[in-house]
Amino acid sequence: MTAAKKATNPFFDMDFTKFTSDFKVPGIDMNEMMAFQRKNVEALTKANKVAFDGFQAVAQRQSEIFKTLLDKVQTQGKDFAATPADNPMAAAAKQTEVAKAAYEEALATAKELSGLVSKSQEEAIALLQTRFTESLDELKGAIEKTAAAK
Repeated sequence: MTAAKKATNPFFDMDFTKFTSDFKVPGIDMNEMMAFQRKNVEALTKANKVAFDGFQAVAQRQSEIFKTLLDKVQTQGKDFAATPADNPMAAAAKQTEVAKAAYEEALATAKELSGLVSKSQEEAIALLQTRFTESLDELKGAIEKTAAAK
């Protein structure tokens, strides 16, 4: 089996309206029901894309942070090596200063990454909430349409 065939899902290529046309349920338009479900799947796909894009943004930002951290560690290593060995108090003060700055930067970084994750989740949930509300409105309309036809 080729890679292209493995990557496709045969269910996405099927026309389910052909299968559901045989099911005649009084008062229910199967094409309309399939349209509802198609919109639901589209909304879910969009929400998944937003979540995935958010994941990629967080991963890329983490990579950038890691590179910056490595550069700082190299620079600080050189700074510590240049500190005179005969003054241990100056070395301790410098280490304390660096530790404080690293702690503050770690908190800022954690807050930034948390914000990226939250933003992505909020966007995905908003898409799903909007579709859910639309779906309820569509269902209500279909029920009213069926009731009016009787």
